[in-house]
Amino acid sequence: MHCPKTNLDIMRCNELLTVAESLVDEHGVVSFRFAQMAKEASCSNHTLYKFFQSKEDVLVCLFLRNCTSNYMPLFLEQHPELTALERAAVPAVFSLVSVSRSQTFNILRVVSINSMFWQMASDEKVALLRERVNLFWSRVHLHIEQAQHSGALQASEAQVMELTQAIYFFMAGSLSSYESQLMESKYLTEKNPTYYRHLADLMNRYKWNEVATESKFEKLANKMELFFDKHYKPNKNCERCLKFHGYNDVRQLP
Repeated sequence: MHCPKTNLDIMRCNELLTVAESLVDEHGVVSFRFAQMAKEASCSNHTLYKFFQSKEDVLVCLFLRNCTSNYMPLFLEQHPELTALERAAVPAVFSLVSVSRSQTFNILRVVSINSMFWQMASDEKVALLRERVNLFWSRVHLHIEQAQHSGALQASEAQVMELTQAIYFFMAGSLSSYESQLMESKYLTEKNPTYYRHLADLMNRYKWNEVATESKFEKLANKMELFFDKHYKPNKNCERCLKFHGYNDVRQLP
């Protein structure tokens, strides 16, 4: 299913996705009904199917308009003072702040990347999902690579890729573990301090020109909280999402 191109279609699609997000908040990912979207948005089924083939298409789009890759460029533009280490930590810390502020996004993040789920979406939505996931990976890799080139990080090319993988795997595993709520709290301890502490330990295995600490990442997260207060809702829309269509590497972005 194709994304909207005209202003009218973009407005309509935004309305449908806002309704869908409310339904997910109210009923959950499993229980919300695809057909209910048209009724709640006061539109015809024809309009609904113009943009979405299925419930899976809707959930992919909800993930796409909430995902961190849409917002990190804005945050980085506003904070040129960040050190190379802080920039390398941005994707991981940004993800924690994002899921902490939006339970729906946290659920969508887990569900949308499950192959049992996304394989049921339309081909175009699958292609967009692949692009956005790889865009995130490239963001992690780019900041570490930039740190290496600037001398802030002493690492081989293999170590740059190793650290890229380590940050992503740590982030995905940590956030999913806390989201599941299956483990007893004694095994996890308080989420944010635990997350920042382990991220700092991970960074400090490599030769940076500064020491990573829990407090540095807490301060970074505080900047992100202020950013989200001002810029999250105004940019949670199709217009912002469409800016990233066709890109799977941040080096390609205009």
